[in-house]
Amino acid sequence: MRGGMVFLIFFVLFSAASYAIPVPIFPGNMILSLFTSIPEISPLISSVVNGIVYGCIVWLVFILVIKNFEEPQVTDAKDKKPSHF
Repeated sequence: MRGGMVFLIFFVLFSAASYAIPVPIFPGNMILSLFTSIPEISPLISSVVNGIVYGCIVWLVFILVIKNFEEPQVTDAKDKKPSHF
């Protein structure tokens, strides 16, 4: 659930930033060269592609970092000592 929110936040962030700033950013600038016949929507398509790509990268890094910091939930039954009251 947290990973989905991280992706959504960074997707919106990178999409808005690449749409607002008129600087070609990889990989969206490659999409611009493919959609030169439709100049009205090519910046929008480029910004969505940038949002998806960079959102996925941040999401993947987030998932890998979270997995390294989470404690394992499964414990070995042999290692547990019985508790006596």
